[in-house]
Amino acid sequence: MTNYTDFSSDKIDIFMLLIDNSGSMRYQKKDVKKGLELFKKSFEDFPEANSIAISKSTFNSEVHLGEFQPIIEFDTSYKVEGFTALHYSIVEASKHLRDYVKKITKKTGVIPKVTFILFSDGFPENDRCSESEGRKAIEQLNCSGATTVFIAFGDAITSDFGKRLGFSSTIDVVDRSIVTNFLGVELSKSCKEQSMSLKPLGENFFSKANVHSSSYGYSQTAEQALEDDSWINDI
Repeated sequence: MTNYTDFSSDKIDIFMLLIDNSGSMRYQKKDVKKGLELFKKSFEDFPEANSIAISKSTFNSEVHLGEFQPIIEFDTSYKVEGFTALHYSIVEASKHLRDYVKKITKKTGVIPKVTFILFSDGFPENDRCSESEGRKAIEQLNCSGATTVFIAFGDAITSDFGKRLGFSSTIDVVDRSIVTNFLGVELSKSCKEQSMSLKPLGENFFSKANVHSSSYGYSQTAEQALEDDSWINDI
């Protein structure tokens, strides 16, 4: 598999979704996978889908960088193990993203709208990079015009950690039971808003997210989609 470069539009949106898959996520493993499947499905009839490339990358004791692919080929696999090399993953993933953006810009002559999203449920553990290195990597992305997004999941870490690193948009998702709905509906909604916007949403990336009300259960749309098992088997 190689990075996707065959854009036919002069409007390009690049997303990098970096997800914590350390051992502390073990009880949410199935729910995260369902959320990623729902996220992918939500873009099937989205008018801007052909202009979107996305990398789903994960991190634990190591960082596992996914290639950038069309959103309709989004990788929904998910397994958990290891510790939380959070700063190291930021450094490596941001480099992977910046290299891809340079390649796309050189080939197409288009400056893409770029979004870097990090989802974590814990503080760095057995990390080989320092906080200052992680902060510098986020600063480089911010300076390049990218929207940097930090999602604090669970109650072990808060959005303040992301703010300290300089992420332009942060959010707390404390209730672990809503992870499927958050990934499949709320995150999808914000990504779509970003792709349709003429300029990066920046700190307003989650301005229309309805996370807290979702904590009482899946939205009706999410529930209906998840009850229909046939689409999961087709992925």
